[in-house]
Amino acid sequence: MTSVLKSKKKKLLYFTAWAVASGCIYLTVHNLQWVSVLAEFKTASLFWLYLAIAGNFCVLIFGTLQWLNFLPRNHHVGFFRMIEVNALTAMTSNTVPFLAGQALAVVLLAKREKVGHTVALSVIALDQFAEGFSKLSLFLLVIVLTPIPDWMRQGILMALSAILLLFTALIFFAFRHRHFKIFMSRQSHPRWYKVWRFISQWAHHLEALRSVRIFVLGMGLALVMKGMEALAILAIQKSFGVYLPLWTIFLVLASVSLVTMVPVAPGNLGVYEAAVFFVYQYLGLPPEQALGLALLQHLCLLIPNIGTGYLTLLVRNFYPIRSHQAK
Repeated sequence: MTSVLKSKKKKLLYFTAWAVASGCIYLTVHNLQWVSVLAEFKTASLFWLYLAIAGNFCVLIFGTLQWLNFLPRNHHVGFFRMIEVNALTAMTSNTVPFLAGQALAVVLLAKREKVGHTVALSVIALDQFAEGFSKLSLFLLVIVLTPIPDWMRQGILMALSAILLLFTALIFFAFRHRHFKIFMSRQSHPRWYKVWRFISQWAHHLEALRSVRIFVLGMGLALVMKGMEALAILAIQKSFGVYLPLWTIFLVLASVSLVTMVPVAPGNLGVYEAAVFFVYQYLGLPPEQALGLALLQHLCLLIPNIGTGYLTLLVRNFYPIRSHQAK
């Protein structure tokens, strides 16, 4: 009975994802002239598109360095092994909705790299903390520097509330980890003892929030990653010969960051394009050009995210990973 309910729930989630993506795609393309859209593609400069792909690939590199930075001091994962985990996580996040990528990252770190579930969860939690910090910085920058649509302003205010709530919760757990050990020692029931022990260990591994050096480096890497995404957007604009004020890059990036906070569709297909399309329409670009920019921007993001994970699987099919303990 439980498996049947889970199956129905899973089908409902995927139907919701499909419905959201389909609705966004319809709103974006239902009145467009596709001949004009294809003509826009033909004018795009390959040089700038390659630079956009390279910029998005750099996000994976800096993301890997960030995860290594967030690992507790008594745990070690090699750079190339960590970039494999990051690549597989990115590939899954861009093909399966509803936080499947984060779940895979926890499993790979805990099982394959043998760091344990509490450490893996702490790394992913800190990754989300850093992502929230970079989005918070971006949203505040956009609110101060740029005129934004009303729908986006309301969404940003809601997102800021959610991000601040996450910050408060993680900081509370990070600095109260010793108190959870006291709760654990007072539990007589084995089940509650295990629960408090898990929470205590997880909170203890959030040491990046208690170290100024690790915290500053982690937040700095998060900002660099957002900078790489912004440069990729600039490269897409250059590829089309579109010259807009610099602040428009941050507006486009903020819109994408906002609508992809909850990944409800595979690869955010439809949702991503709609957000970019409506922002460029708001900035006064022709609809065909706005759609061309949106499609190529998403494509240049998906190529490194999905392609790197695919290549990782392909390589490991010929060169299986040795045991973590093998010498």
